[in-house]
Amino acid sequence: MTISDQRKHWNELHAKNTLKTYSNKPTDFAQEVIQLFPLESKVLDLGCGLGNDSFYFAQSGHDVIGIDFSEEAIKQNKEKYNSIQALTFAVSDISKPLSFSDNIFDVVYARLSLHYFTDRVTRKIFSEIGRVLKQNGLFCFLCKSIGDPICGQGTKIEKDMFELDGHIRHFFNDEYITDLLKNMFKILKVESGEENFYGKKSAYIKVIARR
Repeated sequence: MTISDQRKHWNELHAKNTLKTYSNKPTDFAQEVIQLFPLESKVLDLGCGLGNDSFYFAQSGHDVIGIDFSEEAIKQNKEKYNSIQALTFAVSDISKPLSFSDNIFDVVYARLSLHYFTDRVTRKIFSEIGRVLKQNGLFCFLCKSIGDPICGQGTKIEKDMFELDGHIRHFFNDEYITDLLKNMFKILKVESGEENFYGKKSAYIKVIARR
């Protein structure tokens, strides 16, 4: 499966409004981590999807850029939130270098958007996140964990990474997260748990780290 295949998958989901029922309120993770944001933060939401968390951050006094590789998701977000001055949406593939200057964001936020890539690409993404974050900036992310019910199902791509029904997922664990972050970030919190994501029981790891 290629990035283009995955983009097509998400474009179709958004075009069919399959996920729309989940777009009307901020996620639990967003409501948790916003308590740590500095006042009037500049926030980058990686893989913003439906835009509900980006909107929540903007309504709470932050300047937010939400990016996603789904053209359909960004099109819908721009139409829905076009009156919000502190909120910008743009199409961007986070597997490629980010089109932002160094040290400009107070917060980088990523909910369920970093677990789709090989180890090699994931490490490049984390390096880019470190580059665009200010010193002492926050990196808050949530990924599916190896405890997820579907971990191990489908075609294995590499360690802890599988393709199932046309959807690629890379499942994280504590040791992998520590290794990804060790050279650039100080880990403030790592927590595992279970939650329903889009109507399906899932296991996750959520992380709060500082640049």
